[in-house]
This record gives sequence, C-alpha cells and structure tokens, in this order.
Amino acid sequence: MKISIANIHNATNEEWDLIWRECNYSTYFHSREWAEIWNVYSKGKLNPGPKLISFSDGKKALLPLSFQRSLKGLAKNYISSPGGTFGGWIAKDELDVDHAVLLNGYLTKKCGNLIWRLNPYDELAFRAGVRISKDDETHTLNLSDGFDAIYNCWTKGHVSAARKARKEGVSIRLASSCDDWDLYYQVYEDSIRRWGNKVSSRYSWELFQEMFRRNSPSIRLWLAEYQNTVVAGALCFYSKKHVVYWHGAALEKYFNLRPVNLLMYETIKDACECGYRWFDFNPSGGHEGVKSFKTSFGAVSMSSPVIHRTSKVMPLIKTVSKIAKKIMS
Repeated sequence: MKISIANIHNATNEEWDLIWRECNYSTYFHSREWAEIWNVYSKGKLNPGPKLISFSDGKKALLPLSFQRSLKGLAKNYISSPGGTFGGWIAKDELDVDHAVLLNGYLTKKCGNLIWRLNPYDELAFRAGVRISKDDETHTLNLSDGFDAIYNCWTKGHVSAARKARKEGVSIRLASSCDDWDLYYQVYEDSIRRWGNKVSSRYSWELFQEMFRRNSPSIRLWLAEYQNTVVAGALCFYSKKHVVYWHGAALEKYFNLRPVNLLMYETIKDACECGYRWFDFNPSGGHEGVKSFKTSFGAVSMSSPVIHRTSKVMPLIKTVSKIAKKIMS
C-alpha cells in the first residue's frame, strides 16, 4: 500500500531528544543542543523549528530545522542544520525510500527558502531524488575494525610525528574549565592571524563560551599541552555512533613539536575504545591542504552535497520590500 504523510506538527523538546538519541545515522548536528547553541549565538535571529512527520503506516521522522526571517519578516529562510553542517531527517523507526521521497518533497517544496547539506550517513537521502545544488564531501574513518587497524594505515610521517610529540613532552587532556576554553580560543585567534584571507569562517568567543556553559557530554574540547602551555586543541562532538572533529587550532610557535598529530592519535583512539562507528573530519571548505592532511590518516571521502532552494514567491517579496522602502523614504 502506498504511504503518505498523515500529520505534521511542531516537535517537542522531548520528541527531538528521544529520536536524536535513538537514530543510528544521527550526528551531533541533528541535535536540539546544536540548534539552541546557534539560537543563542545569533542572539535569537536563528530559531529552532523542528517538525515531526507522521506517516500513514505509523512510522515517524523528525526534521531538525532552524529558521530566520528576512525582508522585514516577510520571508522565512530554513536551514536544515546551522553552520553549514549535516542536516536532513532523523528517525528511530526504520524508513525506506518511499518515506525518504516524501520527506525530500516536504523539505524542498514546502519549506520555501532552504539550505540543506545531505547527511552522508543516511543512504536513503541519496536515493530520494534530491536535486543537488553543489557537490561537496567530508572525510571519515570507519572505526569498526578498531584503532590498531586504523593506526596501521597512517603514513609514516603521522606515526613518527605522534611519537615525537609524546617524546618531547606534549600531553593530551580534556578541557574542564572556562579558563581552558579561553586558552583554546587564544590559540584559535593565533591561527586566524596565520590563516589571514584564506580562512573560510570566523567565530567569536561567545560561541565557544556557550558550548562550555552547557557542560554537555556531547561536547569535548581536547587540549595539547607543552610545559603548562596550551599549544593546540581539537573540538569534537559526539552522537550515538558518530564523532566529528568540528574545529581545531594550533600555535605556530610549537608546530615543530607536532601536537596536532598526537591530538588526532588520542581523539581517534578514544572514539574507538568508546565504541563509536565513525570519526568524521568534516568538510574541508575547498582547502586542498586540509583535505590532504585528513586523507593521510586513512580517512575516505563521503559525499555530502548541498541543496539550496529558493521559494518561487521570493522575487515578489523582494519587489514588495523595495517598494515599501521607497514609500517610507
């Protein structure tokens, strides 16, 4: 029997949290916490707007949407997940292609203005007939065979670099205080200075402060220290089976100690020991050097294209807004 969408309603916090925890292909970016962090960081301009979709066969899926208004509130712009991260639906029920087609139709036809990066861990999203706007990829390690198998695939350069860092006295620990997060942000500021115009994104201290404030088990800031100085860090997010290395920075002065290589060793080893399935290095923002760094750890490419849809009434709304401005001026 052909299925259909039976009901759509605004998801409660409890529904969102439960489905996110139980979904096998969810990432941290599908969580309520991620949407709320960006709501605070945007000072209320970006708002969570999750939808719970019920199907005629009794199955359900959740769309962890966020939205912001533009053109004096006349237009509503949806983002499948803030910060250009993996979006799409999540579900604890086992869905099939028919469900995915219906969900794709809702997202691309009913949400009007939409930005959606496909979740590379949900194969149904790629079979739902989605029209891609921009190809992209992430790089990922499959942790199923354990850390030793992954470590054996590393280049000799990475292996020797991690050993060098430990031999030189670099140590790795988790951040535990606001001061730790502040020290990491200072390292990030040094990296921003070094990257210059090549930087693809800039975040203010308020974003990191909000992450620390939540004291979340899904957020871990790993720090590399040398002689009581924080010299590098890796900010990782955790969901049911997925770990993502979302943000990293290092002090140029200590590059010769190779602290980032030791950070990667410890964070990946920990993910394996804790039973996670995937360690995701995240999209590279078009930087070939960054991509090369990830692949040298044995990470493989996984497609993560972007969909960008604009409502057919958007040009009319813009015209009305321009007319209104002229009348008011």
